[in-house]
Amino acid sequence: MNAQAMKRFVEENQKLAAECERLVEQCVKLERECALYDHDREALMEFGNEADERAQVAHARACELERDLCQLERLLIKYKQQNESVDSSSGTIVEEQLLDSLLETVTTADESSTFVFLNSNSENDQCKKLLTTWNCLKPSTQRVLGLVAEVKTLENDKENLRVNLHRAEDEAKLLFEENSLLHKENKRLAKRCMERSHSGSDRKHSHCHTGSASAKSHKSRKTGSPIGRKIDFEDGVDSARTPLSPLGNKI
Repeated sequence: MNAQAMKRFVEENQKLAAECERLVEQCVKLERECALYDHDREALMEFGNEADERAQVAHARACELERDLCQLERLLIKYKQQNESVDSSSGTIVEEQLLDSLLETVTTADESSTFVFLNSNSENDQCKKLLTTWNCLKPSTQRVLGLVAEVKTLENDKENLRVNLHRAEDEAKLLFEENSLLHKENKRLAKRCMERSHSGSDRKHSHCHTGSASAKSHKSRKTGSPIGRKIDFEDGVDSARTPLSPLGNKI
């Protein structure tokens, strides 16, 4: 092997080493990117599970309150039927006492949520009148309004949880698709890196056994060398990550 051929061989080896080093850096970048997407996907999955659990709890609570309201209606009808033969004034007092006693067991003393509900629906004439005459309302009426306000609040919470859950599922699906694309790109880069490594080993083996080659054959090898061509690994690898869609803060 003459000095010129040896020099070219050394240059090719140096180019191969530089290319391999660049491939390793690209692989490291891809691994970091995959780790970030995996972390985001796991966080969204956890958020989705939590939102689903809270939606189930809210739905169960809403169903329980609906059952309580139905029970109250049945009891009210029952008490009315039982007291038809009793004096209207005394019957009304007993009925109110029984209803108020029952409502005390299923409601809380907090009136803030009821006021918020009536204020938010003040465009409704009935709600507006109830709000202005709140201090004159019977305790049983106030408690029934509290139950209605709690039911409406739970229904709104349930809808918000459902919307947030759908958003989380869409984000998780998007992350899964992007992660699959990165995985395919990583496999493609690793395959090309191995092909270049094998090509460099074959060329070194050929030089050791054939000795010096003619100028024509050397020129042919240089033309066909994989190092002579620049590999483009920048196809979207270093492009900015698409930001996640914002999730709703209200649950």
